[in-house]
Amino acid sequence: MSSPAQITSIDAVRHFKLALEEFQAEAREAVTQLLLEMRRAVDWIEHDRARYWPREMQRASDALLQARNDLERCEMSLRAEDKRSCYEQKLAVEKAKRRMRLTEDKVRAVRRWRLAVQREADDFHGRLSKLASCLDMDLPRALATLERMAAALDRYTERALPVETNGTMDSATPAATGVPGGDSRSEGEIS
Repeated sequence: MSSPAQITSIDAVRHFKLALEEFQAEAREAVTQLLLEMRRAVDWIEHDRARYWPREMQRASDALLQARNDLERCEMSLRAEDKRSCYEQKLAVEKAKRRMRLTEDKVRAVRRWRLAVQREADDFHGRLSKLASCLDMDLPRALATLERMAAALDRYTERALPVETNGTMDSATPAATGVPGGDSRSEGEIS
């Protein structure tokens, strides 16, 4: 059996209801912002990076081909008595190879991350949907319950106000309110 409520202020119930309404509005805004941020992150991986790195890989491939051609031309132009070693061209080829490896790694990473990010985004969206459902369905029911509670408490206090009898003020008794025990509530209301 539940114990009776120890309510000392009806205003506290109304203040709590107002705070809950404010929370509901802020939480809805937060859910919207989180969904937008998630979408931006997913779009960045799926569209921006998925296009950027293949283009960079093509550029790196072109730069490597150009560096190799420059090195070949340099080596072919050498004569036996020429002391030139084509050092700069060899450095350019190595730099182009490093860039090519980097872009290949990035393309593979984007493929992996696209799958992982989409999976995590779906999971996150599911969790946010549960919260949004709670905000849209459960919270309005709680707010309505709080409003009914406050109204019931108002009715209860109105009945318990002092009543004037024969020129003297007397507090209302359970019999004066017309309800056994002084409570006009149905069993499911405030306890």
